[in-house]
Amino acid sequence: MKMPQHIFALTKSEQRVIILILLALLVSAVAKHFRETRSHGTTLPSTIAEPSVRPESSSLEEEQQ
Repeated sequence: MKMPQHIFALTKSEQRVIILILLALLVSAVAKHFRETRSHGTTLPSTIAEPSVRPESSSLEEEQQ
């Protein structure tokens, strides 16, 4: 069986369409990557959260009162 030698012989307009499709896929993949990496909260918080639970008074403090 003889294989055709020019399987991907495309005209200039067909080549442009293929290039545009590939560029669109590349741009969408890059945009998705940046959107996902920015949504992970790469910025540092401005303040450090303090614990909301205060320690209970120790038995020494109760004896002093």
